[in-house]
Amino acid sequence: MNSFERFCFNLLGMRMKAKREQYFQLRNDLISARLKTTFEVYISTAIVSSIFVGISAAIGLGFLTWYFKLPDLIKYKGEVPETVVFLSHYSLVLGTVFVIIFSLLVFGGMTYAILLVYPSIVAGNRRRNIDATLPYAINYITSMSTAGITPAEIFRLLGDSPIYGESSVEARYIAREIDIFGRDLIDALRIVSSSTPSRRMKEFLQGAMASISSGGNLTDYFRTKANQYALENRQTQ
Repeated sequence: MNSFERFCFNLLGMRMKAKREQYFQLRNDLISARLKTTFEVYISTAIVSSIFVGISAAIGLGFLTWYFKLPDLIKYKGEVPETVVFLSHYSLVLGTVFVIIFSLLVFGGMTYAILLVYPSIVAGNRRRNIDATLPYAINYITSMSTAGITPAEIFRLLGDSPIYGESSVEARYIAREIDIFGRDLIDALRIVSSSTPSRRMKEFLQGAMASISSGGNLTDYFRTKANQYALENRQTQ
């Protein structure tokens, strides 16, 4: 958390905690995107940033409108209502006020909307990367399992292999749940499978959980999934 995020959290964080249910999708997107920012910090930063951008745009465009007298450039031809004629004497003031309000709402609203959508965009990019690298990651997992390495250690090794992209990131989160939070392998797989943006990864982890729980041969399961995803990739290409 940087100093700006800390300022935003101190300003709005406690209020945002009460609105967690209203932003259910945003919270899920933040987790799936693996953004290292809590919901309260992110939404507080989004609101303050939107207000700051809106005010800055309003001041800047309002100043340009007043300085260059842009409303006075509008000319009326033909007959116009008396009300318009009367208001035309105050066109500079009214035009500047309109530009200020318009800029505040539009630029502030756009900033807020973009920040709300950003985690889902990151999660979508991660999903595509996981789907592309998962077959190769499973081949790596299968090789390690065939060599007799324990499943927990396999995911640690996969997490340390950046060549598998976002699949390695998911493996690191599995290892984190085991090493830092002291969970067993099944709980770690369950937590990561519930938050990963990739349907393929979710199915793979849930299948691994079922295989471990039933006492099945995990190496055979890995080998089967590796062949399945390799075939799917060839068909897609």
